[in-house]
Amino acid sequence: MKEINLFLASNGTWLSNKDLYDALIALGANDCKILYIHSSINFGVPNPNLKKSELLTAILDCIKCLNVKTICMPTFTFSFCNGKDFNPRTSTSRMGALNEFFRKQEGVIRSMDPLMSVALLGEDTDLVYGIGHNSCGSNSTFDKLRHRDAVKFLFLGPKIGDCLTYMHYLEWLYSLEYRYERTFIGRVFCNDHFRVEEYTLFVRYNGVTPNNGSYIYEQKMYEDGKAKILPFGNTSISIVDLDIATIEYKKCLDMNPYFFVNLQDGVLIKDKTFKLVSEMVAM
Repeated sequence: MKEINLFLASNGTWLSNKDLYDALIALGANDCKILYIHSSINFGVPNPNLKKSELLTAILDCIKCLNVKTICMPTFTFSFCNGKDFNPRTSTSRMGALNEFFRKQEGVIRSMDPLMSVALLGEDTDLVYGIGHNSCGSNSTFDKLRHRDAVKFLFLGPKIGDCLTYMHYLEWLYSLEYRYERTFIGRVFCNDHFRVEEYTLFVRYNGVTPNNGSYIYEQKMYEDGKAKILPFGNTSISIVDLDIATIEYKKCLDMNPYFFVNLQDGVLIKDKTFKLVSEMVAM
């Protein structure tokens, strides 16, 4: 691997592709069959001598060098929630520059899900081809991942507590009462024409808001050695095994079924009013 400087951290240190690869190996990102990657490439100032595509290609090359059989990245759009059509070839994801770049690469396939699509490179194509119409529940990509062996979630920049979307699947799995199934209707482009489809999402009741529980959950996993984190430039890289993430999440719910949310005035009111104040980018 030819060494390329990628980012200049705030302390004046350059971070290269070799540094990134070494960090991924140290975290055990290569020791899995499926690697599901959340990203926010904010490690430092990008090298001004590299084009954006060159920078992102160098990062992807590091990931590919791990030789993991299947790489997944979320390319969520929540199109129907936002009143938009969904075209898997052209609908832009807002899950980070790396994820958007990844979905456009040769050999990468994308699921038809107009709410929570996933891009995939590798062997286990059923994770995107074989999904149903419940975006974060039965027969979703997350549902399939739970039944796979050796799955890890990698976080390039963001924290586990920021964006482990798998947590919302677990909320569905354990039938938490502060969420409900809501159906969204819209158009999906397939076989050269649009068709009307219905997809469901396990959304929070109006008035239920996230608290800092996801960060307490994350920190506890670090302290117990269940998840790993390494400083990298201005932020960090972290990783957790799917099975461990599931077990530790359930422990939090067993302590308090409302561990991860706040209720308005401390009372659960099952108000199904769906208020879209701005474009939806997360659950």
